[in-house]
Amino acid sequence: MIETGEFPRVRLACVHSERNREYLAPVTTVRYSLSDIPVPRPATGLVEATVTCGSCGSRVRVRVFSRARRRRGKLAWFGLFLLGALIATPSTGRLVALDALGEPAALPYVLPMLAEVLGLGAAVAGATFFCTDDGVRLTSFWGDAGHRLRRW
Repeated sequence: MIETGEFPRVRLACVHSERNREYLAPVTTVRYSLSDIPVPRPATGLVEATVTCGSCGSRVRVRVFSRARRRRGKLAWFGLFLLGALIATPSTGRLVALDALGEPAALPYVLPMLAEVLGLGAAVAGATFFCTDDGVRLTSFWGDAGHRLRRW
């Protein structure tokens, strides 16, 4: 697991423009500038602070979690990944076995297929959030006036 520093590694992104194009696949081009989040991690719990955007000057509220709380969150995401993988693996084997039997009836496929979809979805979501979570959240669920959190 990556060591947690005194300050968050994610940065505040001020979105300048967003352009959607469709060629062979939909492509979204986003132009943004990054600002640091100079809020130190608390010893325990979480702290809410107001950060000023370095590009547009607007003030955005963020929550910064302590090292222990960030670690618990990452372990929860890893647990979701493991749970999804443990559900998807046997259901994949069951689908392969049903396919080898060559039965045309769709009824035996329903439960393993549902378990496969839910397991893979949980594994992908857990792995994604495990890799990207840094223990910083915007207080607003939808973002604040064109601001997001970015790693780079």
